[in-house]
Amino acid sequence: MSEKLALDLFGEYLIKRVRDEAIDDWERISSGKMKDKESQEIYQTLKSFNSEQLEFITKLFPKVVDTTLHHLLWSLEQEEVINVVVKSDENLLINIREASDGLAGELYTEDGWILRYSSK
Repeated sequence: MSEKLALDLFGEYLIKRVRDEAIDDWERISSGKMKDKESQEIYQTLKSFNSEQLEFITKLFPKVVDTTLHHLLWSLEQEEVINVVVKSDENLLINIREASDGLAGELYTEDGWILRYSSK
């Protein structure tokens, strides 16, 4: 497995299993589908919003999640004592920081992780 493939494997996992699922959770909360007390309290508050306000809130969910991922990736890039590695088929450990020229930047651009892997 190449460094590029390992980096993309990590990115795909991060986008599909973290980003998209977090956005899904907030969409379920805002539509009243989550039944826990806190989610229902948020839903009750959102019910008083008009359609324009709700649309704004819904568009805000991915932005908040993306900002959080950006800061996580930037922090992982800066902190040398924390290493995230992908284990290749050959049992080699590939450090994603070393495989990238800027982890936070992997999210964006026309061939970034969000556009390639997100369903949101």
